[in-house]
Amino acid sequence: MNASLATSPLPVDAVETSLNLDQDLVYRFVDPENWDQIAVEFLDILHEQSECFNALRWAPEQLERIAFYKGEQVVSAAMVLKMDFPIVGGGVAVVKWGPLWRRHDLPVEPRILEETVERLKDIYAIERDYFLTFFPRADPDISELEVSTFEKCGFVAGEELASPLRYFVNTDISLEDLRASLTQKWRYNLNKAEKNNLTCRFANDAEGHEAFMQLYEAMQNRKDFHDTSAIGTLKDLMEADELALRPEILLVEYEDELVAGAAIDSTGERAVYLYGATNNKALPLNAGFVMHWAIAQHLVKSPICRWYDLGGADKDCHLHQFKRGFVGKKGSTVITPRYYHYGSSIKSRILGHMLYFARRKKGEIARLVHDVRTKGPKAAFAD
Repeated sequence: MNASLATSPLPVDAVETSLNLDQDLVYRFVDPENWDQIAVEFLDILHEQSECFNALRWAPEQLERIAFYKGEQVVSAAMVLKMDFPIVGGGVAVVKWGPLWRRHDLPVEPRILEETVERLKDIYAIERDYFLTFFPRADPDISELEVSTFEKCGFVAGEELASPLRYFVNTDISLEDLRASLTQKWRYNLNKAEKNNLTCRFANDAEGHEAFMQLYEAMQNRKDFHDTSAIGTLKDLMEADELALRPEILLVEYEDELVAGAAIDSTGERAVYLYGATNNKALPLNAGFVMHWAIAQHLVKSPICRWYDLGGADKDCHLHQFKRGFVGKKGSTVITPRYYHYGSSIKSRILGHMLYFARRKKGEIARLVHDVRTKGPKAAFAD
């Protein structure tokens, strides 16, 4: 199936609320400066599909942005990361937590997802011999549909995350129902924490960022954990041109001292807990309960936010218990799907699988070296 190329870009505000699914799906590459304006029109937008985030992480020549149209309507889009193979040609193309295919103003149409995946397969795997990989989202509503679509389009399941379980708090209900949803122990700890005279405030400015980073860096020095996060991008993201893409920072104080803080992405229908930080006083004060409850109170008021994504818990049993208690009866725990790959040639499949194998082993070795250094050889290898 050959993809068709649209002759000119169309403004996002020209979109109507009706859609003729029988129209051909055509595409156009989008300039960096125009991408985020398109991306924020989708409910499933996350930072990993934004220009403001990816431009901080990758070289310009590694990124491509594609918008797909039916008639005059943008119906789906994808930010694609490319890693070219030297000499032999081809490479790996990655769509992380995409494509975007559920607009704010259009009904959900699984056919759009399938056609978009097929077009991306044509553009990268068939026409350009890339080993195309999707990193599917963990999502209470659409993970199953996306996985079945990848498989229907000929993609093969690959690597699984080391800790694939993800925790989602339901913010599409009233605050009263959310509180009733909490497990008894979580609600008890929240009630106890609320008596400690902790104050919470959002500080979405340079001062808030500086205060949060001081707390985060002090925590990192104290705990000496293996940090592979993208927290270095936080300052620039808070200055993103699209206001919707700017993270929000919540600060928790006790007697005028900052004891806990969090940065969240609340762009689309899913708010994401990006980073958190605490000091030594936070645990006895149960500051984490107050902090996350304050975030939930904020998100419940949003007209589009349906889920608060707490991320995973790795091997931390206490963190698992905390998140499971917050998810409660109305939330959801979801297994992150495996990566899905497609290569149209033997060369792309061999080189692609070799690259992912090396990537996985590099991560395992880095974690092991860190654990040996911080825990000692016996404890590290016991894990």
